[in-house]
Amino acid sequence: MMKRIFAATLAIAAAATVSGMPAAAQQVEELKVSSDEPYAHDLSGLRLPATLARAPRNKAVTIGGDLLDVSANYESPDRAELLSLYVYRQASGALPVWFDRARWSIEHRPNVYGKPVAAVGGPSFVPPRQQTASGLIATYTLNKNAYRSTGVAILPFGNWLVKLRYSSKTLEAASLATAMRAALAELEWPADIAPAPAAVPVTNCSTPLVTSGKSRPAQEDLRAMLMTAIVGVAAATDPADKEATAAEPRAAWCRDATALKGGGVYRPNEATDNYLIALSDAGRGVLVGPSPANSLRAESNPPAPSWNVSLVDLGATTFFQAQDRLPSPSHVMQRVIRGPVTSQVSTRGKKRNINISPGAFRNGNGKAK
Repeated sequence: MMKRIFAATLAIAAAATVSGMPAAAQQVEELKVSSDEPYAHDLSGLRLPATLARAPRNKAVTIGGDLLDVSANYESPDRAELLSLYVYRQASGALPVWFDRARWSIEHRPNVYGKPVAAVGGPSFVPPRQQTASGLIATYTLNKNAYRSTGVAILPFGNWLVKLRYSSKTLEAASLATAMRAALAELEWPADIAPAPAAVPVTNCSTPLVTSGKSRPAQEDLRAMLMTAIVGVAAATDPADKEATAAEPRAAWCRDATALKGGGVYRPNEATDNYLIALSDAGRGVLVGPSPANSLRAESNPPAPSWNVSLVDLGATTFFQAQDRLPSPSHVMQRVIRGPVTSQVSTRGKKRNINISPGAFRNGNGKAK
């Protein structure tokens, strides 16, 4: 970790503008791929076939232009089978969180899926060329449109996640689960895949998240901001880092009862002082937790503790004004991430940049520190 900290490149840009734009607003670029050749995703080493479950690939795109989030669509000539395959970097949270959001997107879209009925069966499965049940899968019977069933599967692949969405006009839900596993086996996987721990679906947290009053911007100095940013760089896992392993112990995430428009709230190990707002099922989210700068001690009195709020995208993390107490998820979404940005760090590649916004040197009243 220390090697990564000192390898970070510090760039204090006096006139830099750091954007906290959500991933949904990023540019979607169509990839130029041969219609009859596999698409090689060099960053992960995975090759996406020209046909999947006998359905030809009709489109491949990347979100953001850096190939950290690519997808391919497949559709049978009679339009009875529709598949979408996604490969994206594991940047925050954990596979069970993103699987839970994927299920939510199916179960809470009545205008598209009506009232889907989940198939009976365990959600865990062993992905191709792996030894443990590290993947999660769910299929549903539909009653809304022409499709008879739909399903989602997510599996780990080193520092990446692979997600398959499959809708069928011919297969019932149980058969669809079998077809999805077969489709995943058709992908051209590398010979060596890092071991991954068994995956378990998230459950409801046993106690609700409790916050105390409305949070306000905390007073932070440059030293605290730099420590926060550098720790953010060091904590990020680079998908190109061959020494990284996906088998390290991971937190057990639970689903908080907080009702939030635009995302779900999840807590690691039933934590009471930090949480993740998962914005979608594609790995992006807002992390809220104690600032690492809380460990700093002034020469006389220790500084008041603060809580960080950061938007984690697949290739960068954006920090907003630290808060003087644990902010509520609604306050984070409505105020904090719509407010000033303090810094942004790149979290992939050999060169890691830290950009400090000039507005970070002003307090909550807009006055220079």
